[in-house]
Amino acid sequence: MEQDNEVVDLAGACVAAVQNAIGVELDFTQDTLPVLDHYAALVESPRTEVISLLAPMCGAYFGEVLRRHLRDGRWITPSADHSKWSLRFGLCSLEINPIGVAVEVLTDADAPDWGAVLKTETTERALVERALDVYGEVRTLDYYTFGVRFEAVEQAHQALRRQAATKGLN
Repeated sequence: MEQDNEVVDLAGACVAAVQNAIGVELDFTQDTLPVLDHYAALVESPRTEVISLLAPMCGAYFGEVLRRHLRDGRWITPSADHSKWSLRFGLCSLEINPIGVAVEVLTDADAPDWGAVLKTETTERALVERALDVYGEVRTLDYYTFGVRFEAVEQAHQALRRQAATKGLN
């Protein structure tokens, strides 16, 4: 099975799981991220086995929402190890592992080996930090949600795109 197909299959499995669990159909828009957050909150004291099933599904869905909304992302799936996957944006130097974000959302804890933090060129980190400072202090409860993570990626992406546009790069 091709990895691109695996992303589609995983995201589709997430749509089906959420539909079965809470009766709401996800439509790959950012408006459905609170529904995905609600679904993730249903997992209490998640065991490793549960996370290994849910994180790829939820992360693939989240990544597809980002990719479709920003119209710029490309999945990098070098192996079957989901911790190595990422969504890379071509119009700016931004990369994140949406499955890693799902691990953090499902566990309400940082997962340092999963690439859930925004990565960008060293020279652009300060720009991204300033763009995210607009939100001020984020409560821990909010940080571990797909909705807030979406806003952070979107804000960073926009800041990097604006910078590239002023330099005439796109």
